[in-house]
Amino acid sequence: MNLKDKLILIKENGYKAPSDTFQLVQEMINNIGYLDAQLRDELIYTTLSHWIPGNSLTAYELEQLLPVVLDNKHLLFKLGETNTDSVFTRSFSMLVIPLFFMRHRESPFLTREQIHQIKEKVFYNLKEERDYRGYDEKKGWAHAIAHAADALDDLAQCSELDENDLLTILNLVYEKMTITDRIYSDGEDERMVRSIISILNRKILSQTYVEQWIQSFGEVERNSEFFPAFKQKNNIKNFLKSLYFRVKFYKVDDGLCTIIEQTLYKVEKIYYS
Repeated sequence: MNLKDKLILIKENGYKAPSDTFQLVQEMINNIGYLDAQLRDELIYTTLSHWIPGNSLTAYELEQLLPVVLDNKHLLFKLGETNTDSVFTRSFSMLVIPLFFMRHRESPFLTREQIHQIKEKVFYNLKEERDYRGYDEKKGWAHAIAHAADALDDLAQCSELDENDLLTILNLVYEKMTITDRIYSDGEDERMVRSIISILNRKILSQTYVEQWIQSFGEVERNSEFFPAFKQKNNIKNFLKSLYFRVKFYKVDDGLCTIIEQTLYKVEKIYYS
């Protein structure tokens, strides 16, 4: 029986873990970027989302899996390529990381060193990722930036990350929300905002720094060509709007709403004149 058929049966059986769970999970991780969207997303990832947080694997088994998920054949696989199939391996390896944190919050097993290893790999992946596709009509979700945003959110909540780490997250978010390659259209801005709210909830960074960071979106050096500049401007506006309503909803710091408003006016004066 092939992997897909095994996972279909497991799904039909309510995701009950079999006796050879760890061996099967290893096979799933090795096929994490398979081009069959049903196998990759609906079966492999969804099964992992039941088993990893649900204690179907021991802490020791998870510790064996972690370096595999983070290695050059998974999270960092052909990093830097654009519009190739390698993105599916990177992106869905990234999506496994929040599952580790879900389990860790319920029953801590990750060491400080392991959390920092995850941090370094996630930071490096996001900095170097160049495939910005969301949904591919033929191959399903790529969504590398959205999946990285989920991992950033989990990391931002970790007490093991200090002020410098949180500043790095802000810088990475800034870099990816000001790209000129395409206009994000698949919720990337909403996913990325979650890490910012988590940072604000930590109350480590100064109010002044956060305000200056927001204002920096209105001071981006614009591309001299129309379409790259147009794409970048739309990414910035969408991100700031998402940030505005999330800050307002969670009442994290109402004073920031005014700063976001002012920055939006600066980004697109034509609509506010």
